[in-house]
Amino acid sequence: MKISRNAKAKIKLTILIITILLLLVACNNNENKDGDIVQKCNDISEKDNTNKDIIELTFMPIHKQTLKEGLPKKEWVKGKSIYFGNLPNQNEATIHLYIDNTINPDLRPDEGVIYGFLEHKNKLYEIGVVSNYRIDDVNVNLEDRTSDGIKDIEIEGGMGSTYMEMKIISFNETKQEWENLLTMGSPTIVDLDGDGQVELTAGSAGSLPPYLDIYKWNNDQFGKADVNEATKSDYAGLHAIDGTWFIETGLYENSKPSEHKLFRYEAGKLIGED
Repeated sequence: MKISRNAKAKIKLTILIITILLLLVACNNNENKDGDIVQKCNDISEKDNTNKDIIELTFMPIHKQTLKEGLPKKEWVKGKSIYFGNLPNQNEATIHLYIDNTINPDLRPDEGVIYGFLEHKNKLYEIGVVSNYRIDDVNVNLEDRTSDGIKDIEIEGGMGSTYMEMKIISFNETKQEWENLLTMGSPTIVDLDGDGQVELTAGSAGSLPPYLDIYKWNNDQFGKADVNEATKSDYAGLHAIDGTWFIETGLYENSKPSEHKLFRYEAGKLIGED
């Protein structure tokens, strides 16, 4: 039986239409599969973020200490005075450093126990010991550590062969009192989470096992988080990798470090990094 040309043309057109329909169905199925794959990847990614080891740090409050009026002993030698003027972002004050080298007659004139005093409105306030070595080892700076727009007085000095100590002094406008907001050891001041605001941290220097404390200003006082305790670790320390700060923790087994873990600090939390 012969098939006319018109019939052949209709058959070819029908086959072409069926082929196109099959291709469209196949493409739609592939798109759905691709969508499923993307969704699965998204789900996995979300699960990875959710399943990260996240530790909420507890910042224990550190009580402020009001500076009391006092005078240096007569035998102490006045070594240095640093004046801070009355500017919009700071309170007028003068820091006086006195040297007590009466304990050891072999000490040089600038060596000994260094005591700090704050002068304000013709009154002297005791800061206490700021160094056990030399007056040149004492650094006095202004920094706003309480985010109120007013610079606080930072005094840092050596207390031991590897131990530094920093005091943060501020004026309480409400009480009209000078206060020691914080005394911390071996400070490392860095922007841990890259938010543009530095964090105050304290760690061991030259002693084992290493420890790490993170300080945070909470409204009207500092709080301290013990990283070793929060992570149940024997040691903790800071490490910078490609410009990002990480906290390494771990345990000691047979006097050797083990079970290393890396964390990132973010908004009062430690986030585990696999």
